[in-house]
Amino acid sequence: MHLKKEFYKIFNEHPKNLYFSPGRVNLIGEHIDYNGGLVFPAAISLGTYAAFKTRSDSRVRIYSKNFTEQGIIEFSINDLTYQDAHHFANYIKGVMEFINQKYHVINDGFDLYIEGTLPPQSGLSSSASLLVLIMFIFNDVYQLNISKTDMALYAQHVENNYMGMHCGIMDQLIIAKGVKDKALLMNTKTYETTPVNAFFEGFTWIIINTNYQRKTTDSKYNERVKECQDALKIINTYKEVSYLCDISIDEYKSIDILIKDPILRKRAKHVITEQQRVLDSKNALLNKDATLFGKLLIESHQSLKNDYEVTGLNLDALVDGALLNGAIGARVTGAGFGGCAIALVPNHLISSFEKQTNLYYKQHTGIDASFYQVNFVDGVRKLEDSK
Repeated sequence: MHLKKEFYKIFNEHPKNLYFSPGRVNLIGEHIDYNGGLVFPAAISLGTYAAFKTRSDSRVRIYSKNFTEQGIIEFSINDLTYQDAHHFANYIKGVMEFINQKYHVINDGFDLYIEGTLPPQSGLSSSASLLVLIMFIFNDVYQLNISKTDMALYAQHVENNYMGMHCGIMDQLIIAKGVKDKALLMNTKTYETTPVNAFFEGFTWIIINTNYQRKTTDSKYNERVKECQDALKIINTYKEVSYLCDISIDEYKSIDILIKDPILRKRAKHVITEQQRVLDSKNALLNKDATLFGKLLIESHQSLKNDYEVTGLNLDALVDGALLNGAIGARVTGAGFGGCAIALVPNHLISSFEKQTNLYYKQHTGIDASFYQVNFVDGVRKLEDSK
């Protein structure tokens, strides 16, 4: 009953519905979802909770336990323009604007309480978790019969066009369609998802937060998207393809000489080699080959460090520390520039791994890391009254 009590404390009334939207971790396949590739994410047990109740007027009142300094953010359903002062509530306004343009159903206001267990700016997709959550709530309340895939696409549209973040579809799709205890091999061109057992006997996936947040992540991310588009244009003068991930490694070896700009050449190289690592990682999971998956994680991080240049001192120190202290593989997960890494760790080493990795990281950065052992869970859903 925790969410109900918190809602009552803020709004002096009881909520009607409770919801949960997970965060996500991407096991491998980074920065290729906007390049038409295959990715390998899983929905995680950290996420975003909501308590919701419609009103009989046009007022919207939103409160987040994660941003208590913002207090209750209020606005009218008749004014859904982006406002800096409305902070995280702009994500909700963006979804409302989209739903109203497409379905014309939001005629009353509502009260909404939000509580997230995802660390902010951690690379575990707190923004996508919130967007899919709000999309799901409106779908449920107004019985719109939107498919999970379309919910993800609509949430991506809002993030791209209302919030100005040029992200791919991976985060929203895994948050909408996650499957308990599985990772989803996801085709970001067709939106097809295939559940694959994501665990190796004797090993645990551990997410490690650098607790280092850079403010330039969005602009750098958008910069990488443009660099990939520029590389694709050059390649298209030789071979017409829709996405960088349509090119095999062998094909790329014969055409990378066409890309004179060394930066663009490195960006394309990362995308095309990372795509192959995703394919290899699927085989590693099917064959229960933890050693191969660990090797692919290490190669992925090196590519993201040297060719895509999205890691930085903190993430590199974290991955180095993890590998020195027992992980058989580790890499940045998420957009990079800060945020989180993921490591595959033998069960018998977990206690010493966390202690020694943190010691190494703090020696190199002056910051303590945070460690999360998470479960892989189902996607966005309505809750019973238990929380």
